Amino acid sequence: MSKRILIIMAMAAEARPIIDQLGLHELPANPQLQSHFPRFQGEFAGKEIVISLNGKSTEYGVDRIGTEFAALSTQSAIVEFAPDLIINAGTCGAFSADADIADIITSDQPVVYHDHRVPLKGFDRFAMGAYPTAYCPEYFQGIEHKPGVITTGNSLDMPDIDRQWIMQNQGMAKEMECAAVAATAHLYGIDFLPIKSVTDHIDIDIELDNVEQFLNNLSKASQKLSETLIRVLTNIK
Repeated sequence: MSKRILIIMAMAAEARPIIDQLGLHELPANPQLQSHFPRFQGEFAGKEIVISLNGKSTEYGVDRIGTEFAALSTQSAIVEFAPDLIINAGTCGAFSADADIADIITSDQPVVYHDHRVPLKGFDRFAMGAYPTAYCPEYFQGIEHKPGVITTGNSLDMPDIDRQWIMQNQGMAKEMECAAVAATAHLYGIDFLPIKSVTDHIDIDIELDNVEQFLNNLSKASQKLSETLIRVLTNIK
């Protein structure tokens, strides 16, 4: 039986290069889901590949970024496809000292949240989370990448309190879905691997600069992400 790999992605622009290069076909909407998550399926390197997107908001016409729809997309895809491995692929911000634009970051440590602050005993650790990853060096053989802590929050900007938490947790990549996908995978006992490509440097003080960086670098980072994903999928035995 071939290995089934589920790839969770938030934005259509991030996913389109990999969908095209793998030649995946779009699946019909699942009538049991009240809110459609676009899904694409195909075979590659002896493995069954399913990509599930967060979809677009009918109210606002934009990609449904963030943790809520990432968790819903992941759980419903787990129930429907029963994957052996879940990959969360997407873009991220990073400190300029840690990574350049379009660099690939993965995590050999548990992923965490940086904006879940609950100062109550027990709840504080639960809110931050520490969800395991299935990092294997052989998956990245021949691929230039940087292992580090990936940290998740639901805002693009970075107030001082978020910066403090990220630095306290030695975060390398800041993004908006990973911990939610990791938590859902962990709940179902499925191996999880994040792969992120840098769109912006988060140690820029002016918020608009981060937005401009993200928009200017999204295509470049998405293409690098696609190339890396194909090589990782090839390396997975």
